[in-house]
Amino acid sequence: MPERQIDLLILIIISKSQSKKLMGKLNKQHFYFTVIDSSSSMFQEPTVSLLMGLNHSRLETLNRLIKKYCQPYRKFIPVQIHDSRQLSHLPMIESLEGGATLYGMSVEHFEQI
Repeated sequence: MPERQIDLLILIIISKSQSKKLMGKLNKQHFYFTVIDSSSSMFQEPTVSLLMGLNHSRLETLNRLIKKYCQPYRKFIPVQIHDSRQLSHLPMIESLEGGATLYGMSVEHFEQI
């Protein structure tokens, strides 16, 4: 059973396409979290934000899971062009997607009611 004393507040921002697998693996390892946001942007894929309380002794395990299941990858996206001329192919933009951003903050007091 994981350590119960919470001394870190963790915010993880991950791509939506990688979130399902990571969330499943986190649950199997007894990491519990709240999904607090889901957003999208014109140029980036949708993201999911996870908020969790954690004991610092489990941070390395969390980092390993994130690195394993949230690797950045390259994707080519066709550019939408409206032109009166017929184009034989659409230009492509290379995009780096996936990965994760992790924020950790010390917790002075945690009380679950």
